[in-house]
Amino acid sequence: MKYLLIIFSLVLVGCGSTPYRDDYAKHVNLITNNNANFIFDFSEELVVDLRGQYSKNDTATASPILYQGAAGIAGMLIQIGAHSSLINSQRNEKLAAEQKQANQSIASLISLTENISLNNLIQEHSFHQQSLENNDAVIVRMKPIFFSNKEMTKLSLKSIVWIPVDDKNKKRKQKYKYKYKNMIHIYGDELNESQQQKLLDGDATFLSLQLSNLINTAINIAKNDLTGGYPVKTNRNKTFFINDGVEKKVVRGSIIAKQCGYQIIQNLHSWFIAFPLPKTQPNIKNSMSHQC
Repeated sequence: MKYLLIIFSLVLVGCGSTPYRDDYAKHVNLITNNNANFIFDFSEELVVDLRGQYSKNDTATASPILYQGAAGIAGMLIQIGAHSSLINSQRNEKLAAEQKQANQSIASLISLTENISLNNLIQEHSFHQQSLENNDAVIVRMKPIFFSNKEMTKLSLKSIVWIPVDDKNKKRKQKYKYKYKNMIHIYGDELNESQQQKLLDGDATFLSLQLSNLINTAINIAKNDLTGGYPVKTNRNKTFFINDGVEKKVVRGSIIAKQCGYQIIQNLHSWFIAFPLPKTQPNIKNSMSHQC
Protein backbone atom coordinates (compact mmCIF):
# COMPACT_ATOMS: atom_id res chain seq x y z
CA MET A 1 0.00 0.00 0.00
CA LYS A 2 2.86 2.35 0.84
CA TYR A 3 4.35 1.89 -2.65
CA LEU A 4 0.96 2.53 -4.25
CA LEU A 5 0.72 5.86 -2.45
CA ILE A 6 4.19 6.81 -3.64
CA ILE A 7 3.38 5.90 -7.23
CA PHE A 8 0.06 7.74 -7.05
CA SER A 9 1.81 10.86 -5.75
CA LEU A 10 4.27 10.74 -8.64
CA VAL A 11 1.40 10.41 -11.07
CA LEU A 12 -0.30 13.46 -9.60
CA VAL A 13 2.90 15.44 -9.96
CA GLY A 14 3.27 14.29 -13.55
CA CYS A 15 -0.29 15.19 -14.43
CA GLY A 16 0.08 18.67 -12.98
CA SER A 17 3.48 19.38 -14.48
CA THR A 18 4.06 22.23 -16.87
CA PRO A 19 6.75 22.89 -19.46
CA TYR A 20 10.04 24.34 -18.24
CA ARG A 21 10.05 28.12 -18.25
CA ASP A 22 12.86 30.43 -17.20
CA ASP A 23 10.50 33.42 -17.01
CA TYR A 24 8.44 32.14 -14.09
CA ALA A 25 8.86 32.74 -10.36
CA LYS A 26 6.87 31.89 -7.26
CA HIS A 27 6.49 34.91 -5.00
CA VAL A 28 8.43 34.88 -1.72
CA ASN A 29 8.95 37.82 0.64
CA LEU A 30 10.68 37.27 3.98
CA ILE A 31 12.30 40.72 4.09
CA THR A 32 12.24 42.20 7.60
CA ASN A 33 14.58 45.17 7.08
CA ASN A 34 13.15 47.55 4.50
CA ASN A 35 15.91 50.06 5.22
CA ALA A 36 18.72 47.79 4.03
CA ASN A 37 21.10 48.95 1.33
CA PHE A 38 19.77 46.99 -1.64
CA ILE A 39 22.16 46.73 -4.57
CA PHE A 40 21.15 45.01 -7.79
CA ASP A 41 23.38 42.58 -9.61
CA PHE A 42 22.80 40.67 -12.82
CA SER A 43 23.02 37.00 -11.99
CA GLU A 44 24.48 35.81 -15.25
CA GLU A 45 26.35 37.22 -18.23
CA LEU A 46 25.71 40.81 -19.24
CA VAL A 47 24.56 40.06 -22.79
CA VAL A 48 21.02 41.24 -23.56
CA ASP A 49 18.58 38.34 -23.87
CA LEU A 50 16.02 39.35 -26.51
CA ARG A 51 13.44 36.83 -27.71
CA GLY A 52 10.55 36.78 -30.13
CA GLN A 53 7.08 37.02 -28.61
CA TYR A 54 4.62 34.26 -29.44
CA SER A 55 1.36 32.81 -28.19
CA LYS A 56 1.90 30.61 -25.14
CA ASN A 57 -0.68 28.04 -26.19
CA ASP A 58 1.21 24.88 -25.22
CA THR A 59 -1.59 22.41 -25.93
CA ALA A 60 -0.10 19.23 -27.32
CA THR A 61 -2.07 16.72 -29.34
CA ALA A 62 -1.13 13.30 -28.00
CA SER A 63 -2.05 9.95 -29.43
CA PRO A 64 -4.76 8.22 -27.41
CA ILE A 65 -3.48 5.44 -25.21
CA LEU A 66 -5.22 2.25 -24.17
CA TYR A 67 -4.28 1.48 -20.58
CA GLN A 68 -3.71 -2.19 -19.81
CA GLY A 69 -5.96 -2.96 -16.85
CA ALA A 70 -4.50 -6.45 -16.56
CA ALA A 71 -1.36 -4.92 -15.10
CA GLY A 72 -3.24 -4.05 -11.92
CA ILE A 73 -3.73 -0.71 -10.20
CA ALA A 74 -0.01 -0.09 -9.74
CA GLY A 75 0.69 -0.92 -13.38
CA MET A 76 -2.10 1.34 -14.58
CA LEU A 77 -0.82 4.23 -12.47
CA ILE A 78 2.63 3.78 -13.94
CA GLN A 79 1.13 3.85 -17.45
CA ILE A 80 -0.77 7.06 -16.65
CA GLY A 81 2.40 8.66 -15.29
CA ALA A 82 4.36 7.67 -18.40
CA HIS A 83 1.62 9.08 -20.64
CA SER A 84 1.63 12.34 -18.68
CA SER A 85 5.41 12.61 -19.06
CA LEU A 86 5.04 12.05 -22.82
CA ILE A 87 2.48 14.85 -23.09
CA ASN A 88 4.70 17.18 -21.08
CA SER A 89 7.65 16.40 -23.35
CA GLN A 90 5.54 17.17 -26.42
CA ARG A 91 4.48 20.49 -24.92
CA ASN A 92 8.11 21.41 -24.25
CA GLU A 93 9.03 20.55 -27.83
CA LYS A 94 6.15 22.61 -29.19
CA LEU A 95 7.09 25.67 -27.14
CA ALA A 96 10.75 25.34 -28.13
CA ALA A 97 9.75 25.22 -31.81
CA GLU A 98 7.47 28.24 -31.38
CA GLN A 99 10.26 30.18 -29.66
CA LYS A 100 12.74 29.33 -32.41
CA GLN A 101 10.33 30.51 -35.10
CA ALA A 102 9.56 33.71 -33.17
CA ASN A 103 13.29 34.42 -32.78
CA GLN A 104 13.82 33.99 -36.50
CA SER A 105 11.14 36.61 -37.23
CA ILE A 106 13.12 39.24 -35.28
CA ALA A 107 16.60 37.98 -36.13
CA SER A 108 17.71 41.43 -37.32
CA LEU A 109 16.66 42.93 -33.99
CA ILE A 110 18.40 40.25 -31.97
CA SER A 111 21.62 40.87 -33.91
CA LEU A 112 21.56 44.51 -32.75
CA THR A 113 21.82 43.41 -29.12
CA GLU A 114 25.17 41.67 -29.60
CA ASN A 115 27.05 44.86 -28.71
CA ILE A 116 24.65 46.05 -26.00
CA SER A 117 25.62 45.30 -22.40
CA LEU A 118 23.04 45.19 -19.64
CA ASN A 119 25.27 47.51 -17.61
CA ASN A 120 24.96 50.10 -20.38
CA LEU A 121 21.17 50.07 -20.07
CA ILE A 122 20.95 51.01 -16.41
CA GLN A 123 21.12 54.57 -15.20
CA GLU A 124 22.05 55.59 -11.66
CA HIS A 125 21.58 52.13 -10.18
CA SER A 126 24.53 50.47 -8.43
CA PHE A 127 25.42 47.08 -9.76
CA HIS A 128 28.15 44.46 -9.67
CA GLN A 129 31.20 46.70 -9.35
CA GLN A 130 29.95 48.47 -6.23
CA SER A 131 28.38 45.36 -4.75
CA LEU A 132 31.82 43.78 -4.49
CA GLU A 133 33.08 46.74 -2.47
CA ASN A 134 30.10 47.12 -0.12
CA ASN A 135 30.04 44.43 2.56
CA ASP A 136 26.87 45.81 4.16
CA ALA A 137 24.81 45.71 1.00
CA VAL A 138 22.02 43.23 0.38
CA ILE A 139 22.62 41.86 -3.10
CA VAL A 140 19.49 41.57 -5.24
CA ARG A 141 19.89 39.21 -8.18
CA MET A 142 18.14 40.00 -11.43
CA LYS A 143 17.56 38.07 -14.66
CA PRO A 144 15.95 40.25 -17.37
CA ILE A 145 14.47 38.76 -20.54
CA PHE A 146 13.29 41.13 -23.28
CA PHE A 147 10.64 40.31 -25.88
CA SER A 148 9.48 41.77 -29.19
CA ASN A 149 6.56 40.86 -31.42
CA LYS A 150 7.41 39.93 -35.00
CA GLU A 151 6.28 43.32 -36.33
CA MET A 152 8.76 44.99 -33.94
CA THR A 153 6.13 47.40 -32.68
CA LYS A 154 5.90 46.16 -29.09
CA LEU A 155 8.78 45.56 -26.69
CA SER A 156 8.37 44.09 -23.22
CA LEU A 157 10.41 42.75 -20.35
CA LYS A 158 10.05 39.90 -17.89
CA SER A 159 12.53 39.92 -15.04
CA ILE A 160 12.91 37.53 -12.15
CA VAL A 161 14.27 39.32 -9.07
CA TRP A 162 15.49 37.43 -6.01
CA ILE A 163 17.59 37.51 -2.84
CA PRO A 164 18.99 34.10 -1.91
CA VAL A 165 19.15 33.01 1.70
CA ASP A 166 22.65 33.47 3.09
CA ASP A 167 23.52 29.98 4.30
CA LYS A 168 27.07 30.78 5.37
CA ASN A 169 28.03 29.47 8.79
CA LYS A 170 24.67 27.73 9.09
CA LYS A 171 24.77 24.33 10.74
CA ARG A 172 21.36 23.19 9.62
CA LYS A 173 19.61 23.16 6.32
CA GLN A 174 17.57 26.25 5.53
CA LYS A 175 13.81 25.89 5.23
CA TYR A 176 13.69 28.51 2.46
CA LYS A 177 16.02 29.10 -0.48
CA TYR A 178 15.04 32.75 -0.92
CA LYS A 179 14.46 35.78 1.26
CA TYR A 180 12.73 37.41 -1.65
CA LYS A 181 11.68 36.29 -5.10
CA ASN A 182 9.23 37.74 -7.57
CA MET A 183 8.61 38.47 -11.22
CA ILE A 184 8.21 41.90 -12.76
CA HIS A 185 6.64 42.28 -16.20
CA ILE A 186 6.87 45.57 -18.08
CA TYR A 187 4.96 46.28 -21.31
CA GLY A 188 6.37 49.08 -23.42
CA ASP A 189 4.41 51.62 -25.46
CA GLU A 190 3.16 50.70 -28.91
CA LEU A 191 5.77 52.03 -31.32
CA ASN A 192 4.52 54.27 -34.10
CA GLU A 193 5.48 53.83 -37.74
CA SER A 194 8.56 56.04 -37.63
CA GLN A 195 9.83 54.36 -34.45
CA GLN A 196 9.25 50.94 -35.94
CA GLN A 197 11.22 52.00 -39.00
CA LYS A 198 14.19 52.87 -36.80
CA LEU A 199 14.30 49.30 -35.57
CA LEU A 200 13.89 47.95 -39.08
CA ASP A 201 16.76 50.20 -40.20
CA GLY A 202 19.02 48.76 -37.48
CA ASP A 203 19.15 51.78 -35.15
CA ALA A 204 20.93 50.22 -32.15
CA THR A 205 20.87 53.48 -30.19
CA PHE A 206 17.09 53.71 -30.40
CA LEU A 207 16.75 50.06 -29.38
CA SER A 208 19.03 50.65 -26.38
CA LEU A 209 16.83 53.54 -25.23
CA GLN A 210 13.72 51.38 -25.40
CA LEU A 211 15.34 48.51 -23.50
CA SER A 212 16.79 50.93 -20.95
CA ASN A 213 13.34 52.34 -20.17
CA LEU A 214 11.99 48.84 -19.57
CA ILE A 215 14.79 47.61 -17.32
CA ASN A 216 15.02 50.79 -15.25
CA THR A 217 11.27 50.71 -14.68
CA ALA A 218 11.59 47.12 -13.45
CA ILE A 219 14.44 48.02 -11.10
CA ASN A 220 12.47 50.92 -9.62
CA ILE A 221 9.45 48.69 -9.02
CA ALA A 222 11.64 46.12 -7.28
CA LYS A 223 13.31 48.80 -5.13
CA ASN A 224 9.94 50.25 -4.14
CA ASP A 225 8.69 46.82 -3.12
CA LEU A 226 11.83 45.89 -1.17
CA THR A 227 11.87 49.18 0.71
CA GLY A 228 8.17 49.09 1.59
CA GLY A 229 7.26 51.80 -0.88
CA TYR A 230 4.06 50.12 -2.01
CA PRO A 231 0.96 49.79 0.15
CA VAL A 232 -0.22 46.37 1.24
CA LYS A 233 -2.58 45.10 -1.43
CA THR A 234 -6.06 45.66 -0.04
CA ASN A 235 -7.93 46.82 -3.11
CA ARG A 236 -10.45 44.56 -4.74
CA ASN A 237 -9.10 42.68 -7.72
CA LYS A 238 -10.16 43.88 -11.12
CA THR A 239 -9.84 42.52 -14.63
CA PHE A 240 -7.33 44.15 -16.96
CA PHE A 241 -6.89 43.57 -20.68
CA ILE A 242 -3.34 44.00 -21.94
CA ASN A 243 -2.23 43.80 -25.57
CA ASP A 244 1.30 42.39 -25.74
CA GLY A 245 1.57 42.77 -29.51
CA VAL A 246 0.60 39.15 -30.17
CA GLU A 247 -2.62 38.61 -28.28
CA LYS A 248 -4.83 40.26 -25.69
CA LYS A 249 -4.04 39.00 -22.19
CA VAL A 250 -6.55 38.93 -19.36
CA VAL A 251 -4.99 39.75 -15.99
CA ARG A 252 -6.62 39.79 -12.57
CA GLY A 253 -5.07 42.07 -9.97
CA SER A 254 -5.25 45.36 -8.14
CA ILE A 255 -3.70 48.76 -8.90
CA ILE A 256 -0.90 49.66 -6.50
CA ALA A 257 0.61 52.68 -8.27
CA LYS A 258 0.39 55.01 -11.25
CA GLN A 259 3.81 56.45 -11.91
CA CYS A 260 6.33 57.31 -14.60
CA GLY A 261 3.80 56.79 -17.37
CA TYR A 262 2.84 53.32 -16.17
CA GLN A 263 -0.06 51.75 -14.36
CA ILE A 264 1.31 49.10 -12.01
CA ILE A 265 -0.80 46.23 -10.78
CA GLN A 266 -0.10 43.28 -8.54
CA ASN A 267 -1.75 40.16 -9.87
CA LEU A 268 -3.06 37.07 -8.11
CA HIS A 269 0.46 35.57 -8.06
CA SER A 270 1.71 38.79 -6.40
CA TRP A 271 3.77 39.56 -9.52
CA PHE A 272 4.12 43.18 -10.59
CA ILE A 273 2.82 44.04 -14.05
CA ALA A 274 3.28 47.51 -15.52
CA PHE A 275 1.67 48.77 -18.70
CA PRO A 276 1.41 52.27 -20.19
CA LEU A 277 -1.20 54.65 -18.87
CA PRO A 278 -3.73 55.85 -21.45
CA LYS A 279 -2.38 58.92 -23.19
CA THR A 280 -5.39 60.94 -22.03
CA GLN A 281 -4.67 60.10 -18.38
CA PRO A 282 -2.27 62.32 -16.39
CA ASN A 283 0.88 60.83 -14.90
CA ILE A 284 -0.42 60.29 -11.37
CA LYS A 285 1.95 59.48 -8.54
CA ASN A 286 1.12 57.97 -5.17
CA SER A 287 1.58 60.10 -2.08
CA MET A 288 4.61 57.93 -1.33
CA SER A 289 7.88 58.76 -3.03
CA HIS A 290 8.64 56.62 -6.08
CA GLN A 291 11.60 56.86 -8.38
CA CYS A 292 11.23 56.94 -12.14
